Amino acid sequence: MKFFYTDLKRIFTEPSFCISIILDLILLFGAFAFYILNGSTEKLFISAQSAALPFAAPVLAAMPYSVMIMQEKETRFSTLMTIKLRKGGYQFTRLLTSGISGAAALFIPELILWVTCFFVQPPDDLSYTLKYLMLSLSFGFGYGAISYGLTFVNRQRYVPLVMPQVIYLLCIYAFPHLKLDKFYPPLDISPAVFGGEITAERLMI
Repeated sequence: MKFFYTDLKRIFTEPSFCISIILDLILLFGAFAFYILNGSTEKLFISAQSAALPFAAPVLAAMPYSVMIMQEKETRFSTLMTIKLRKGGYQFTRLLTSGISGAAALFIPELILWVTCFFVQPPDDLSYTLKYLMLSLSFGFGYGAISYGLTFVNRQRYVPLVMPQVIYLLCIYAFPHLKLDKFYPPLDISPAVFGGEITAERLMI
């Protein structure tokens, strides 16, 4: 448990976590500024959130911890920790912290955008916009966990960072042709891309 808390605190000191937050804010507030300058303030939060973020979200979720974990593999730190801790306990802790780091990397910028939009143009449906914040948590945790899983099957440092985005883009291209529109990846973080609703099923996907 002590290792979990230490690892959890480490999330917020990783340079890659800060970089992910900054890039996320640039995407969100770039879209925010575009809609403000064009006078399109109706559904401002949803419009700004749905503009660019859905197509870069996997790499932003994978960024905080994936490179650090590969560096630990290269320096044999992970081997040392599996000797000190039970192997299963170490891996489960890392899965949680990787997922939490991905969730935080998407949630924090979206929360900042939500608060900003609330003062500029309060949303008509408050509960609907709050559900968007829930999606950022589930999406970020999922892709952070996928990134961690990829650290077990390769030795290249940047594969866990890039591959979740590659898989995501391939699914964006392939799913409409396979009649799998229900599973179209951007809908898992921004249903407004196709005018979809946020349901419990969407959160599960």
